[in-house]
Amino acid sequence: MTPTDPTSGSVPRVRRGVSLREANSFGVECIAEQYVEVRDERELLDALAQARRDSVPVTLLGGGTNVLLLDRIDGRVIRIRSRGVSFEPDGDAVLVRAAGGENWHGLVRACLDRGVSGLENLALIPGTVGAAPIQNIGAYGAELASLVVGVSVIDTYYMRPTTLDARACAFRYRDSIFKSDEPGRYAVTGLVLRLGDRGLETGYPDVGAELRRMEGDATPQRIAEAVIRIRRRKLPDPRKTGNAGSTFKNPSLSARELDRLRGFLDIDAFDAGDYFKVPAARLVEQAGWKGYRRDDVGVWPAHALVLVNYGRATGEQILTLAQRIADDVARKFDIELDLEPQVLGHD
Repeated sequence: MTPTDPTSGSVPRVRRGVSLREANSFGVECIAEQYVEVRDERELLDALAQARRDSVPVTLLGGGTNVLLLDRIDGRVIRIRSRGVSFEPDGDAVLVRAAGGENWHGLVRACLDRGVSGLENLALIPGTVGAAPIQNIGAYGAELASLVVGVSVIDTYYMRPTTLDARACAFRYRDSIFKSDEPGRYAVTGLVLRLGDRGLETGYPDVGAELRRMEGDATPQRIAEAVIRIRRRKLPDPRKTGNAGSTFKNPSLSARELDRLRGFLDIDAFDAGDYFKVPAARLVEQAGWKGYRRDDVGVWPAHALVLVNYGRATGEQILTLAQRIADDVARKFDIELDLEPQVLGHD
């Protein structure tokens, strides 16, 4: 099968030397050598085909909430700004289709407004719908992978739209085929989710405690409100303080490694079957980094996993701090921490 080269006569305009400061939640300055915005799948196909004809590398960007940008991105940045949400009854469930450029929390709200449950534990996660399967977002006892029917993509090898089912996406903890297995091959254009046919998830300790404070029965709306309250207490608003949420993934340990760690550190662990997840925040805090600040880069005082830009920090300064923290944790606990945000560009 040979790749096709679609053209529709409506190739989006390419701009040069564009600042991406407002296009990333860290709020760091980064210059895109070339930049183009697309509003639907057709424009995205055209933009990808044009980049192929021009022999320039492509970097795809959505809401910019789970990336760390360095000073410059060479080639062409294509930012996906598509919109659209639809609901379709499917037996006891509802199939929800959402375009990749939709705001994730806006989708959660739209579902709750229609009485469709399933996304309430994922409320207030920043970013776009298109970024959600790449990261396999999860929070407070819920994970996107369990809700996905299909992910609409453009296969940039064959230059054609297709749909990958959940199995083909190879979802795992904060990871997927899009992020690790074949990065750059698929441009996510939308999601199909099956919602409304599951029980409510209230087992996460923080959520349960917040619901008890709120009093009353647990409903999807009340669970979402509890999650929103928790997130607002713990995490800085990226509109005021630049950040990309959690900077490190929770590490996976064998039973033996966990026993060794607990020999000198009291730490909780989540049994994930073949391994145990331990909170990276506990390790970073125990290493003494919580609340650290130097100039305009630091660690949020209320959450040890959140690195922040207090004003004019650069991507390189944030990355350097993240590397220092990871090195310190490795030295003190013999545990490797992996970055959650994707690092894009160069100095």
